[in-house]
Amino acid sequence: MSEINNTVLPDGITGPFVYIKKKRGAGFWVATGLAAFFFLCALFSFLLFIGSLMMGKSIIAGGAMDKKYVTEEIIEGSGENKIAVISVKGILTNEATGNLFIEKPSIVEIVKEQLEHAANDVQVKAVLLEIESPGGGITASDIMYHQIIKFKKHTQKKIVVYMEDIAASGGYYIASAADFIVAHPTTITGSIGVIMPLINISEFINRHGVVDNSIASGDMKEIGSPLKQMTQEETEILQNIINEMYMQFVEVVSTGRNLDIEEVKKIADGRIYTGKQALEAGLVDKIGYLEDAIGMAKKAAGIDEATIVRYKRLYGFAELFGLLCTKLSQKNTITLDISRFPEQGQSITKPMYLWNGSSRGN
Repeated sequence: MSEINNTVLPDGITGPFVYIKKKRGAGFWVATGLAAFFFLCALFSFLLFIGSLMMGKSIIAGGAMDKKYVTEEIIEGSGENKIAVISVKGILTNEATGNLFIEKPSIVEIVKEQLEHAANDVQVKAVLLEIESPGGGITASDIMYHQIIKFKKHTQKKIVVYMEDIAASGGYYIASAADFIVAHPTTITGSIGVIMPLINISEFINRHGVVDNSIASGDMKEIGSPLKQMTQEETEILQNIINEMYMQFVEVVSTGRNLDIEEVKKIADGRIYTGKQALEAGLVDKIGYLEDAIGMAKKAAGIDEATIVRYKRLYGFAELFGLLCTKLSQKNTITLDISRFPEQGQSITKPMYLWNGSSRGN
C-alpha cells in the first residue's frame, strides 16, 4: 500500500512523493522476542543480585562446607586456626516460617546446623555465641541449651557468649551453658523466670451479648480459656506448672554459673539486670566489647592468633528470590490478629522464658 503526500515543496522540487510502508517480516519479530527474553533474564538476575545484597546472604559459599546451608564470612585475623561466630538473634522458637518460594528454618535448626559445622571443622578451636534475644519458647530455649552442652562434651571446644543489647530470660538460659560470658556495657540481661500470658475477655463478651457454648470433656479442659473466668483450682494447677519450669531455669543457672540454688533464687525473681549488675550478681564473667569476647575465646582455646569467621546460612537462587519478594512486599505497619496466633505457633497460653519488655520479633 502507498500514500501520496501533497505537502507544498520548495521551488525547483517537483512532487508528489510516494511513501511505501514495508511489512515487518518474521525475522523482526524473532529478534524482538529474543531481545525481550534476554532483557527479562537480565532483570531477573539483577533482582537476585540486589536481593542478595539486601538480605545479607552470600550466593557463593566460602570456606569448607560441612552442609550446604553454612557459609563463612571472614571478620578479621589470620592463620589456620579459627574462631567461629554464631549469631542467636530474635525470639527463640522451633517453628519454621515460609512462603511460596522459601521455607526458613527455625533459629533452633540454624544454630544446630552451625554447631555441627563447627564440630566437624578441625580448624575451629572455639565458638563465640553472639546473643541478641529476649528469650522465647521454653522448649526452644532448652533444646538450644542442650545442643551447646552436647557440643562442648563431644568436641572439648570452648564456647564464649557475647551479649549484645538484650540477652534476657531464654536468652540468658542458653548463655548459662557457655564456659565464659562477656556482656556489653549496655546489655540488658537476667529476667530469670517463666511467664504464661493469659488474656480474659469474658466480661467484655458478656456485655455485648456473646455467649460461650463450648463443650468440653472435663472441668479442666478449658483451663486458660480467655472466654471464662479462671477458678482458684485452675490457677493453682497452672502455677504449679510455672513453678516446675521456674525451678528448671534456676537449676540450669546454678549449674552453669556454679552458684548455690538458694543464691540463684534470690536474684531470679524475673527482674532484668544491666551488664554491671549481672557481673556483681555472678551472672556474667566480664564487661566488654566484641574484641574482648574474641580475646577470651582465643585464651580459652589456648591460641594467640586465629581467623575470626562468622557463620551464615547459605541460600539458593530460588530462596533469594523469595526473600527479595518478601522484603519488597513488606509494609511498614504492624498487624495484631489474635485469631492467627495459634496457627502461627505463637500460642498466647503457653509458658515461656521470655522478657515481655522487649518488642523484638522473629
